[in-house]
Amino acid sequence: MSTPSPALTAKQTAALFNILTHHETYDEIEALKQPDTILSYGHPFTSEAPVANSSPKGSSRNSSRSNSKTSAKSTSPNGSMKSAKSAKASTDSIAASPVLQTLLRRFLLTLPGLRDLPEDFWSVRVQGLLTRLAAADLSESYDKGAMGTRKTLATAFSAMIESLVRGCLGGCPPSRGASDKEEKYDLKDAKELERAFNDVLYGVVYGDLIDDITVHVEKSADLEAHSPRIAAAVEYVILHLATLFHQVFILSPEGEYLRKLIESVHGMLPYAVIRQTLRMSNAATMMSGMLKLFLSKLSLGGFSNYIGLTKNANDGMNLLQRIISVVTGWDSAEFKKTLDKIEKRENAPSSDVLAALKAHAKASALVRASARNESQKSSQSIITIILNKSAPALATKLSTDQHAQCQEYYAALLSIRDRDELTTALCTQSPDLFTQTVRDLVGGFEPYIRAIHDKIDLREHVQDYQSFVDQFIAASKPQATGGAGAETRLPSVEDYVALLRTNRHMLYRWMHHGAAQAPEVRNVFKGWAKEAVVHFRKPGVEVAVPGSSAHVEGTMVESMADAFAALSEEVRGPLLPVLDAHAGHLDALEALSVGRMQQIIDGGSSTMAGPGIFLVSWQALLDSTLITPATPDGAVRRGKDVQNKTVEGKAGATDDAGETEEDKETRKEGEEARKKVLGSLPEGPDVTPVVEVMGAVFRKLIADAEGGSDSGSDISID
Repeated sequence: MSTPSPALTAKQTAALFNILTHHETYDEIEALKQPDTILSYGHPFTSEAPVANSSPKGSSRNSSRSNSKTSAKSTSPNGSMKSAKSAKASTDSIAASPVLQTLLRRFLLTLPGLRDLPEDFWSVRVQGLLTRLAAADLSESYDKGAMGTRKTLATAFSAMIESLVRGCLGGCPPSRGASDKEEKYDLKDAKELERAFNDVLYGVVYGDLIDDITVHVEKSADLEAHSPRIAAAVEYVILHLATLFHQVFILSPEGEYLRKLIESVHGMLPYAVIRQTLRMSNAATMMSGMLKLFLSKLSLGGFSNYIGLTKNANDGMNLLQRIISVVTGWDSAEFKKTLDKIEKRENAPSSDVLAALKAHAKASALVRASARNESQKSSQSIITIILNKSAPALATKLSTDQHAQCQEYYAALLSIRDRDELTTALCTQSPDLFTQTVRDLVGGFEPYIRAIHDKIDLREHVQDYQSFVDQFIAASKPQATGGAGAETRLPSVEDYVALLRTNRHMLYRWMHHGAAQAPEVRNVFKGWAKEAVVHFRKPGVEVAVPGSSAHVEGTMVESMADAFAALSEEVRGPLLPVLDAHAGHLDALEALSVGRMQQIIDGGSSTMAGPGIFLVSWQALLDSTLITPATPDGAVRRGKDVQNKTVEGKAGATDDAGETEEDKETRKEGEEARKKVLGSLPEGPDVTPVVEVMGAVFRKLIADAEGGSDSGSDISID
């Protein structure tokens, strides 16, 4: 294995790799909002706009079985890999999104169930849905003047998969010695938990831990009884997962809205009917009943489509689509209340002003993007730009308070439009790609569902899931203090830790039942896992279980360092201090994360911050988001300037019409906790110069490696 170039120290190399993977991952995720991104994505998508089969018979109630049969014929044991190979000719397509393409090819396209899907599933169904959503031009946080739900979730997803990207491209560190199975770990020491987790990673990637754990869970429903190493690693995972939940649902301004969204969907799912359907002993009958429950449409348009009298007539909604439509409808109703409230205020903006905002909210994507760009360049608010384009005199007559009301009004309009567009894309637009996608997925996983249903009573696991979601929702609400009166407090990280510890047996029981009673399914997915971890190995490291995948992963750090060394001294020199500063920043974050984990272990009861460097990466993405100026003329703001702001009409908004005194106290407590936690984070250096110089180079390195290497194993896991 080559060593890092002399131009960089080991810490500088790690810092450079951290910077580039962080920015490249989010850039590719953010690019998906552009309609043409998916066209240049590469396999399994096509470079032409998808042409969906609009025939209603193509999405009939029997399509799941036909899709399964079709995929079984078209996907030989090496079928999915042959399809992947056929797409390698287009390196330019790969270069469009090399990081996400690498993850998709190496892990998702080889996953049992997904690898058996027909090509139309990706190139027509999924690509069609992504194209629709991108073409809908959903609103930007910049225009709303606050962080949106999609921005919050997209940045969180990006921060979480960064580590996966680094492992896939840079390899799992081989310096972690695989511990003896019976080696002890101090569960009261955060560093010991971290050591155990790293030892487990090493054992999974380079050792035979996958086989060992599989044998254990086949015999026992207690995963932690496998070894002290596993027990300590589980505790490490629980602490980090609890911190993630707390960050998303408590500290995030969108947390209360997301919790109520989950609560609404959870309350509309017919769990009793689901369990009753699962009682059917025949797997085919059970699957047919479940598909009818969730995907059947009862409407005149659907019937006329089915018998051929009409084509693409609106055939109504199935249960899943009805849930989406109802939930988005509830949201829209709340935002309409915000519109009405503003319109009825004594000092409300004039009707001409509000009409101009309504017209702009309905304008084309090009018009709204033009206004956004002009706002950023001229340091004028998006409201000022909109009114200037409509009638310049309107903007000059606005008071400061009226300008703020206009911003709220415009944000509510965009929120309503977003939900209308989502409902159209997923529920009412013909052809119904959403329903076809779900049917295809069921068809792909049908053999595994049949095998599991024949051996395992799924009703108890559905009951476990329902119980866990109920407890999760309760844990995400203000908690009683236990004292006199009805005083409450914000949920803490410890509340989520307790939730996960209490319910971990549900997951263990599912793993045990699957491993013990469905061995054929167990072996298929174990084989996939053993092939997948090959992509996290560094070359030249001795392994206990050789993999069959030809790969070049694990060398990207060295390739990147060599590319940096090839830069001229004039270009390279100014970047070295930035890398040193970022390396120091990473060290500080590591120490902070371990300290927070130790604080929870030591028995705190109301900790508002937990471990996890990925949370800082997430917050950095949010903080750097551009936000429209708060005043008619002013500097463009960043996400860190609106940390406690959410769009009016959402749960948790600062002026929620239905907010009680208790709600206000809880919201204020959340704002104070958010300010305290975020204020304790060390601020990282500006790494823009590094990204500007090395970003395109890094992307090309990944694209070249992906285009010139095999997509994975040529050996069927089956």
